Amino acid sequence: MADSWSREGGTYRDPRILALLEEIYGGLPPGLDAALDALERHDLPRIQISAGDGRILRLLLRAIAARRVVEFGTLSGYSALWIIDALGREGRLLTCERDPLHARAAAEVFRAAGVDQQVEILLGDARDNFGRLAAGAPYDAVFIDADKSGYPAYARWALDHLRPGGMVIADNAYLFGHLAPPSRREADEHAGEREAMLELHRIFARRTSACLPTPDGLAVALVEAPAPGESQ
Repeated sequence: MADSWSREGGTYRDPRILALLEEIYGGLPPGLDAALDALERHDLPRIQISAGDGRILRLLLRAIAARRVVEFGTLSGYSALWIIDALGREGRLLTCERDPLHARAAAEVFRAAGVDQQVEILLGDARDNFGRLAAGAPYDAVFIDADKSGYPAYARWALDHLRPGGMVIADNAYLFGHLAPPSRREADEHAGEREAMLELHRIFARRTSACLPTPDGLAVALVEAPAPGESQ
């Protein structure tokens, strides 16, 4: 029988274990099926976070008692539903989406799930909305799952606009398996995105941080309160 233990990566790949844990943990937020259906109906890319990453995201947000969160990259609202489930009925999410079709699909999903009063979708390039978002700072957390070349800018903005004890979380931290450079014989089609993602890791590494070994990596950094007499 093939050994399903990867000694190099330390990752157990048996799909039976993943299916078993999915059955045990359950606890899906309402509306997730509608978010997935919206991807099909509107012919959107199937690049939403996994349910496992959604649970980690919800856990992290609840651990810091998050109530006000910014998200960069809405798609059909799948990750937003996990965030809202963590925030409770008094929580509020501002989510940035540059594609009007994605934004319309997400708005339908939020209405169907009954959470549209807790979410504001900011249409347009997220960087164009930095000023508007800054007016509501500080936030409890920022979730980044947008264009990969923009990750360093999103991370810097987040770290400047989070409260002490706040958290910034970035999806796809392994860059879909392209974080390491290819061999010299292979064409390098991801050089720009790779450098941006590596810069995100360097930014995070200057904080209390970790890259959680989910299937495509979930990078997390904490904003710590400055020591007495120390400026932040």
